[in-house]
Amino acid sequence: MILLIDDNDNERAMIRKMLESGGHDVREATGGDEGVAQFAALSPALVLCDLMMPLKDGFATIADIQARNAAAKIIAMSGVWYGPADHGQMARSLGLRAVIEKPFGLTQLLDLVKRTLAPPTQAKPGKKAGARPRKKAKAAARRSAKKTRTKAKAGKKTRRAKRKS
Repeated sequence: MILLIDDNDNERAMIRKMLESGGHDVREATGGDEGVAQFAALSPALVLCDLMMPLKDGFATIADIQARNAAAKIIAMSGVWYGPADHGQMARSLGLRAVIEKPFGLTQLLDLVKRTLAPPTQAKPGKKAGARPRKKAKAAARRSAKKTRTKAKAGKKTRRAKRKS
């Protein structure tokens, strides 16, 4: 079950329909205090929380939810950030799974929810988590070396042209 916390009735209704179209069970809260109370009562698998709300904003709401359950899966929603770099940094600094910028599309939302709810992948015995297979690592090293050689050649051509003039 997903807990959706947003003060805007129209946006909340639209996001709820999007989530339900993806087969999710959704509960709604109209603000931060109500959202924290529902989180405590329902223990949802995921929380989608708007950041800009009156009375208790999303930042305080998220902090209260995390105080109750540090492992809570939370995605923050907002229309005031300026790019993916800001989203990643904000998510890390607030302990969120992600930040999604409004307005967002159905596919974008459902893909993010799916990734967030997916169980963490386990590394195979004897391998480090996130380790690349050897072939991929070697291919990446070759590409990097090729880029370096290409840049070096371009630098030599520029120096030759300067000498000639």
